[in-house]
Amino acid sequence: MISSRQLEYFQAVARELHFTRAAEALRIAQPALSQQIRKLERQLGLDLFERNNHKVALTPAGAALLRHTERILSDLVAVEQEMLGWAGGVRGRIRLGLARGLTARLARVFAAFSGTYPAVEVELQEQNTTEMLAGLQAGRLDVVTLAAPPPPGDRSLLSHPLGAEPLVLVTGVNTALAGQSRLTVAELDGVDLIKYPPGSAVGEIIAGALAAAGAQPRVRFETRDYSTARTLVNVGLAAAIMPRSVARAAGPAVHVVELSPEPVWTPALAWSAHRRPTPALATLIDFMVGHPDLAVDGDISEV
Repeated sequence: MISSRQLEYFQAVARELHFTRAAEALRIAQPALSQQIRKLERQLGLDLFERNNHKVALTPAGAALLRHTERILSDLVAVEQEMLGWAGGVRGRIRLGLARGLTARLARVFAAFSGTYPAVEVELQEQNTTEMLAGLQAGRLDVVTLAAPPPPGDRSLLSHPLGAEPLVLVTGVNTALAGQSRLTVAELDGVDLIKYPPGSAVGEIIAGALAAAGAQPRVRFETRDYSTARTLVNVGLAAAIMPRSVARAAGPAVHVVELSPEPVWTPALAWSAHRRPTPALATLIDFMVGHPDLAVDGDISEV
């Protein structure tokens, strides 16, 4: 029978694709780690890694085992944390995927949560939607704040809306567009624009609005970070579209232009429907769902 220790060793090598670095992360000797992996391969009767010219790569069987390993080890951690929760008070560690644009509002919520439940550690990981959904499926994340709600037919997730907010155009204060207070999306045709990379739900909303209006901006830059986009906008290199609360937050000076029709993003809290939440996770979900800073009625940018 495969042990959890073997899976931990295998996961470390699969993530690093380098035996020495994996051994250092595990704080064991490299020969001992190699021996354990060989033992696991003999036990299973197949190769989990391809090794040649000092390069390590997962075999198809190894990739399949990694998916199971991440889920199994995550479930073991969840079991331990649930038992700790039953043992005395709410405690544990929660890995939360964070959608860009919600940081300021969620920071206040997490500060209040930590004050109420000091024994619960919340680890924040800022990722795009694709990365967060993969993290939930693999068990690397416990709960996420998505930039858009899950598809209605997706039964793998449970979710709760976190409001709705319009997306606006931001441009440099000394550019030609700075004289405008409102533009149609169609008028962005030919405008120098910053885009967000694949996997960004906000980027998909923007792309859909542009396509519906028949607008084809000139893509000048690509970034996954709103602060980077705003810095580029500030010096007049290009315009960008982002949540209104982000555009109005403190930072490099920009001019905000409302768009018509308004693209809207609708963030949501989501977690796996196939894993029972630990006491710590269930407590955090209830806390966020009931917190006034995450109200679902109306424009979240004014909260």
